Amino acid sequence: MKSILGRLLLTYVLIIAFAIALLSVLLSVFLKEHLFREKQGSLLETGYYLNTLLVRWRRGVLTEQELVLATNVAGETANARVVLLDVPEEGLPERGTWPEEMPDEWLAELLVRIRQGETVVVRRQFAAELDTYVVAVGVPSLTGGRVTGAIIIFSPLNELEGVLAQARRVVWLSGSLLLLLVFVVVYFVSYRLARPIVRVSRAAEALACGQDVADLEEYGEDEVGRLVRSFNQMKNKLQKTEKMRRELLAGVSHELRSPLAAIRGFVQGILDDVIPPRERPRYLSLVLQETSRLTAMTNDLLEMAGLESGSIILQKGKFDLCGEVREVAELFSGQARDKNLGLEVDGCEQALLVFADSDRLRQVINNLLSNAVKFTPSGGRVGINVAGGERTVTFEVWDTGPGIPSQELPLVFEKFYRVEKSRDASAGGTGLGLAIAKSIVELHGGQIALETGEKGTVARVTLPRK
Repeated sequence: MKSILGRLLLTYVLIIAFAIALLSVLLSVFLKEHLFREKQGSLLETGYYLNTLLVRWRRGVLTEQELVLATNVAGETANARVVLLDVPEEGLPERGTWPEEMPDEWLAELLVRIRQGETVVVRRQFAAELDTYVVAVGVPSLTGGRVTGAIIIFSPLNELEGVLAQARRVVWLSGSLLLLLVFVVVYFVSYRLARPIVRVSRAAEALACGQDVADLEEYGEDEVGRLVRSFNQMKNKLQKTEKMRRELLAGVSHELRSPLAAIRGFVQGILDDVIPPRERPRYLSLVLQETSRLTAMTNDLLEMAGLESGSIILQKGKFDLCGEVREVAELFSGQARDKNLGLEVDGCEQALLVFADSDRLRQVINNLLSNAVKFTPSGGRVGINVAGGERTVTFEVWDTGPGIPSQELPLVFEKFYRVEKSRDASAGGTGLGLAIAKSIVELHGGQIALETGEKGTVARVTLPRK
């Protein structure tokens, strides 16, 4: 049997069958010994009883007829044969006083011990030509302190063998029924034990073939349950990695196509002298811009992959969030002036300590404020509002730009996604900024959300303070 269910079932059934067979043998041995001891005790009681009658007969209290009658009744009651013998000082009693089928050597062996005053109990074959075993007792009868007689009682063990055979039949019948019941119970127990393992095996084979596999049902808190949970975790990580790989390939191929085509066209035009010499610096400048964009996108892709795979570890420490906000705002103050934008910072009148990775949060603030400045038209306003609570801290980056269409709002955090209105040459960007910002915030255990309306867009970030 190759299946785990078959092996479990066969193992359990063999163990139970062996246990039943062993129980049958032990029960047979113990029962046989018990029945023999019972028979032995019964024959000894009969022998002692007849000895008292023999003594009374010798004293003349009982007649010989009464003694013979009592002897016959005792033999029938004990289902045994009773022999009363006179024991000579040596040799055997006169021929004809004991059963002819009783071997001389057997009787001689009994008399040797009886002459010594011993009560003898033996179990042996009655005669070599008869396949019959008997249990026999020999009780000495004393006269004047000397052994003058013997009461020999023997009973065939055929009756005991019949009882033992019946007991064996009962044991084997009960054992067979028990084995059938155990088979049914063990089958369902083994099936329940093997089913999740079989499912894990099939799911692993499907996963190895590149198929999508749903989470397996978990079973309890035992080893099998932990195996299923571990498989689900492994499977989810593999599927997540595969999904990331596919998305990365799809996104990269899409994003690289346009700048590479532009670079190739510009360079080919210069090499073929299609572009006049006086125009070449401008086209080379465009090539440089596209190359810079590809470099930025490559860096963002590497960072995004690190965040999603968990290889980037946050370097947390206490720092002043308001200090970081003011520094980032100062960096963008020049761009804001160039576009005639008002830049405001609110809620940073005093230090606001948080426990986080300062470089990563600075990256988030930088990205959000960069988008706000980039997409807000001249004459508008942008700003950052900071508010600290007992357990959390919130900062909002807002602008008075055109906003984001409501149907596109759920998609803005996806990799390589850019709102249609922003897809122009001046906007630039790789489409990974918000996705990176979201991953960093979630890695801190926080949340990020965008709200948009007629008055502009608000990006709200909530983080735990510790």
